[in-house]
Amino acid sequence: MKKIDRLPLVVGLASTIALSAAAPAVAQEAEQADTRSRVLQTVEVTAERREASQQDVPVTVTSVDARMLTEGDYRTSEDLAQQVPGLQIKSSFSASNPTIFIRGVGINDFNPANSGAIGVMIDDMFYNSTTGQLFQLFDLDRVEVLKGPQGTLYGRNTTGGVLSVHTKKPGFEQGGYINATAGRFNQLDLEGAVTLPVSDKLAFRISGVSNSRDGTRDISFPDGTSAKKNDVDFQAGRLQMLLEPTSDLSILGKLEYGKSSATSRSYESQGLINFATGEYGLTDYNGVCGGRGAAVCADAFGYTDDADPYSGAENLKDTPEEVEAFTASLQVEWDLGNWALTSVTGYLDTDREAILEVDASPNRLVEEYIKDGSEQFSQELRLASEWDGPMSLILGAFYLQDELNGQDSFEILADANPTPDAPYFDAANFILRTDRFYTQKTDTFALFAQSDYELTDRLTATLGARFTWEERTLDHVAYAGPVNAVPLDGDMPVYATLLDTSFFETNKLSFEEPTFRAALSYDVSDDVMLFGSVSRGFKSGGFNTGATSDPIEASVVDPEKLMAYEAGIKSEWFDRTLRANAAAFYYDYSDLQVFGLAPGAVPTQTLFNAKEAEIKGFEFDVTSVPLAGLELALAATYLDAEYTDFVTPIGQEFSSNTMVAAPEWSLVARGRYETGPIWGDLGLVASADASYTGDQYFDTQNTDRIGQNAYWIANARLALQPDDARWELAAFVKNMTDEEYLVDAFDVADFGFDELVYGDPRTYGVSLTYRFGAER
Repeated sequence: MKKIDRLPLVVGLASTIALSAAAPAVAQEAEQADTRSRVLQTVEVTAERREASQQDVPVTVTSVDARMLTEGDYRTSEDLAQQVPGLQIKSSFSASNPTIFIRGVGINDFNPANSGAIGVMIDDMFYNSTTGQLFQLFDLDRVEVLKGPQGTLYGRNTTGGVLSVHTKKPGFEQGGYINATAGRFNQLDLEGAVTLPVSDKLAFRISGVSNSRDGTRDISFPDGTSAKKNDVDFQAGRLQMLLEPTSDLSILGKLEYGKSSATSRSYESQGLINFATGEYGLTDYNGVCGGRGAAVCADAFGYTDDADPYSGAENLKDTPEEVEAFTASLQVEWDLGNWALTSVTGYLDTDREAILEVDASPNRLVEEYIKDGSEQFSQELRLASEWDGPMSLILGAFYLQDELNGQDSFEILADANPTPDAPYFDAANFILRTDRFYTQKTDTFALFAQSDYELTDRLTATLGARFTWEERTLDHVAYAGPVNAVPLDGDMPVYATLLDTSFFETNKLSFEEPTFRAALSYDVSDDVMLFGSVSRGFKSGGFNTGATSDPIEASVVDPEKLMAYEAGIKSEWFDRTLRANAAAFYYDYSDLQVFGLAPGAVPTQTLFNAKEAEIKGFEFDVTSVPLAGLELALAATYLDAEYTDFVTPIGQEFSSNTMVAAPEWSLVARGRYETGPIWGDLGLVASADASYTGDQYFDTQNTDRIGQNAYWIANARLALQPDDARWELAAFVKNMTDEEYLVDAFDVADFGFDELVYGDPRTYGVSLTYRFGAER
């Protein structure tokens, strides 16, 4: 996995040259033959908290619009990674707690107390807890992915970037849409929205979604029955109210509720013990186990999974994962003349309850129960200058309060209980149940300011700063006791205390950190801009709430810091028929927070600081309209990301290892062709996309057997629609080649297996959409 993969570079350069060379010649011919517009559409973004063209802001940002989301049949935030090079979104759960990486910056911690290094925003509201971050994508305007530290204008913990989601807002013209999609695995998705203007000052928008699908994994049980897991069962509704009592004042209120009732993620077990030869502890999955999926090696209880990643055997029939999220927000925009005031008030309440078959086997090796919930309140105020002149200014303040309550229970080696019908507790042999209970409170407050100053007609300087104060407290206690026990008083069994907060060096943390951004942009012409920036981001420190049975788990981590240096170009050519952007970057990453599973008789969740890491890379995106109706796009990210000074608390030397979730190359190619009317007023829209992800590791140790070699995912869609697009009938296929690929993996070698998380197999279906009113 250390070899340099040149294929994406060859494909990227060849495609870029071909697009650039062909555009002007083909464009001229197309203009003579077709009167339809073939100019690239302006992409509006709010990367700097003001609406502006993506080409005019000195920030690397990728915008995925509603059309791309719809035509790709992308349903969750996890799907976005197939549209944005350098973005990784993965989860070991079915509907919660994603781990998000941008340009290799992120953290693999799946515990909800650690909010990650990528800020997640929905309609300018910061989502702190990861429990609510694996959300459904419905009735959206666009998704913006801001790359690099965004510690000036955005909320906490944006070391690597921001994922900013914008829903469709109410308007003062009636309109809406309804969509129905049916596909493989009994997929049935229903989505719709309607805008209802009451007057020229008051309007509502109501939208809803229901996504359901059978499981993609066939699971058998010891009693001879079977079931499907990795299903989808999600419903959500959103109500928005827009009030504009005067031309200077706009008030937007939103209520949203969503619930997922699917099963927990079903894993594939990769056995590591060859009972025929007695060999154990393999370091290379091409060794005596015969390679991934060879069905040769077994786990510690002798179970050997079959070779099919979409089938297996489990012990627990009932493994639900229920996630509920309720959001309320109020956004006020008030034009005060020389200033525009924006207030964003938000409330988020999330709850999750799940049972996980951790060992992915018919034996009771490791099973887990999770119950947690988060309640968050946030308030942001911004003043943006509206005057004419060389200087513009944004001033603001941000406050967030979050309380997270969690409970986790593990039952370990239950099948080794010598008295299966009675509770049994043996701490020496680790036949036990552990329970941990915790409450974490977070209070954070920040002041920020950013100014753009036109030094000349073409040269603009940007300077921004933010100062953050944060306090976190933790109440944590863990217990151990017998397997097969019946809990008393609802949740709490009578156990002997193994670990409590006295093992943590402190249960209260405080941080005061400055972050900043300085940039220069130079307009070479009206269509070409050069920019360079230096910025600092930080992610606050915290507690390892995964601590259960070993004092080494009861760790406190320091804040991580990242200095980023970036230079790039944004350009449009040939009368806006070709758009070409590129950037090169260097990250100096210190005290980065690292999560992993350490060796031990009980899987030990560790969270600690690695001293230094370094990320170098570049990326480009090219979009062309070589002829009317045809749009081609290619984007790629190259990363050289490694830990430069990294020794674990138990003395493991990982310096020079490749960073987690940092493939050397990631690439996305898209094509879309709209014929215009060919049968009366009916025409076709054909689209296809392919994403490439290079070799990557899922652990800091760079364990080959749980790494993922490079792979491609290709999707295609063909739609029939009239000239006014009032309706559309489409057929689609996703993962056309039925690629088998990992999205995550965990080393549980002490129990004789690895836990593998596979992406979806090939799916296909048909979709019917009807649009009415202003949205036709």
